[in-house]
Amino acid sequence: MTAPRKEVRKTERFHQIPIFSNLAGKEVGEILRITKEQHYKPGDTIFKPGEACDGFYIILDGRVDIRLSNDSGKTQTKIATLSHRSVFGEMSFLGKRPRSAWAVAVEDTRLNRVDGEAFQASLDRGDVSAYKVIHNFAILIAGRLRRVEDELLDVLQNIGPEKRKEKLAELQEFRHTLYRDWSF
Repeated sequence: MTAPRKEVRKTERFHQIPIFSNLAGKEVGEILRITKEQHYKPGDTIFKPGEACDGFYIILDGRVDIRLSNDSGKTQTKIATLSHRSVFGEMSFLGKRPRSAWAVAVEDTRLNRVDGEAFQASLDRGDVSAYKVIHNFAILIAGRLRRVEDELLDVLQNIGPEKRKEKLAELQEFRHTLYRDWSF
């Protein structure tokens, strides 16, 4: 297969990833130029809490667990298992903060890492492709937030009535903080 045809096929595959779905072929190509393919074996750590954020990731093949640690860091709780076409690592990237979770390969996994500095340079230049990706991240994160809120309400509805009133009041305070002040 010739190099140009290979690039066209790669661009077509990336159009199937939600954060790239509304980008023109040339715009996807601009993003692809700042990616690097990486391979991980089962159990390999992709990143861990406290590490500096160097970009975000797209799963090409395989699965990745996202895990949170308790305060002592000894126990990890799986919060998601992501697979083909999923994006992760964007929260720390967008917030310009250290990683807050573990990302661990569940099986042989192939990723594309979007270089954070190069992506930021694209934003600084005013590249439309980078701004479209940021817009798509906002849609992705809003959907995740909505699902978390729905799951939280389900949990609250399944606790005893004596605790429900207290927990609903806590949820209301959390919502108030969330929508008023994003500095926490």
